[in-house]
Order: sequence, then structure tokens, then C-alpha cells
Amino acid sequence: MNTVVLIKTLSLLALSCLAFGAKASDAIPVGCRQIVLVIASDWDSSSATLRRFSRSGTQESWSAVGDAVPALIGEHGFGWAAGLLSISDERSPRKREGDRRSPAGVFRLTTVFCRDKPDGIRMPVFPITPGTEAIDDPNSRYYNQVVDRRNIAHPDWRSSERMSKIGDYALCVGVGSNPSRQPGGGSCVFLHVWSGQRPGTAGCTALRRPDLLTLVRWLDPAQTPVLIQAPRNAAGFLPASLRF
Repeated sequence: MNTVVLIKTLSLLALSCLAFGAKASDAIPVGCRQIVLVIASDWDSSSATLRRFSRSGTQESWSAVGDAVPALIGEHGFGWAAGLLSISDERSPRKREGDRRSPAGVFRLTTVFCRDKPDGIRMPVFPITPGTEAIDDPNSRYYNQVVDRRNIAHPDWRSSERMSKIGDYALCVGVGSNPSRQPGGGSCVFLHVWSGQRPGTAGCTALRRPDLLTLVRWLDPAQTPVLIQAPRNAAGFLPASLRF
């Protein structure tokens, strides 16, 4: 993504904030100094571009970090989802369990999940073991949580992802989508490895392993990193002060 395209993209994001009635100043935590921005061409595209941004202080300007890299999102594109910002836009898709859409919005990046911990990770780490399961059953009290089944006395779910058996989950970052765990609002979203050829993900955002490793090593919990995802013409949540 060149500078001109990026300026146009971020200008559209700021302008659309008015259309959705979002409070841009409330979307990004005050202490946030790292942003991972994922932009697709439209609501239904599964192809996207990811770029990292940082700032030296909460009153400083944002600067791009590294190069833009390709990303793969949900097979059916994006859908608005609850996170750090609620969007009441009835004209655009809403994220629902099983819809094969990735969540659009502003989200905390919480935990790194991995089988073998790479060097240089500063984020909290949840080791993936044979008992690690991502619960996607809306009727479970553990919905939208990653748990170790061995520690659950009475598992109540009928559907889950056994993360140790999914190659693309060998390294992934948890995305704080649907933090209140509303049944059916979407569950267990990650930034994970993109391997092989496919039309899109089931709802996560996938990166080639070298790009994911670079991202994971860059993330710093002390910088309160957030993920922002949306189509180019509908991401109404960046503050007007964010310009590149």
C-alpha cells in the first residue's frame, strides 16, 4: 500500500466515523501505542492488507512500521463485531457465529497461543497442549474462551476447536472480539498462520508465518496494542488526528 492510497484510506475511515455515530476518541485506549490495521477492499472480499503503526507517546503522531503485508480474512469478508467500539450500522453485515466473516471493529490483542514459544515474545503466552480447546458452542458457559479441557470438571460444550490438531494454530494471537461473550456473537478469533491455498478463513485473520512472527515479536503489552479491521470505505473509528 503506497502513501497516497494509505492517506485516502485513513481519510475515509475518519469521515465514516460521523456516518456511524462512533466516538473515535473512545475507540482506541488512551495508552495505546501500537496499532495493527487490516483493510479489505469491500465487505465481501477475503483478501486484505495488514500494516503496523506505532507512536512514541499518547500525544504523538502515528508512524508506519515496516512494510504492508498480505492477509487472508473470512471467506465471506468482514462483519461488524463488538470489541472496544460498538457500531450500530444496520446497512452493513454483523458478525455472527459460523458466518465465515472476520470481525470488523477495534479489538484488544490479548494473548499469544503457541506450541513452541518463539524467541522474543513479550505478550502473555498460553501454551497449546493436547487439552487446549477453543469453545465455539454458543450454549456453553465457556463460549468464546480458550480452555484446557483437563482443568474443566464438567465440560458442557458440543462444539470446539482442538487447537493442537490445527496446523495454522501453531502460532496465533487472540483477538478480543465479542468480549462480553454474547451467545452467537462470534467466538475464538485469532491472527494465525496462513498456509496453503484457500478462498478465505472461517473468521480469523491469517498471515504468512514470517509476517506473523514479525508481528508477534513486535507486539508489546506495555504499549496496549489494538487491532483495527474493516473494509476501506466503512471503517468509521479512527481518530481524525491519525493521518499518514
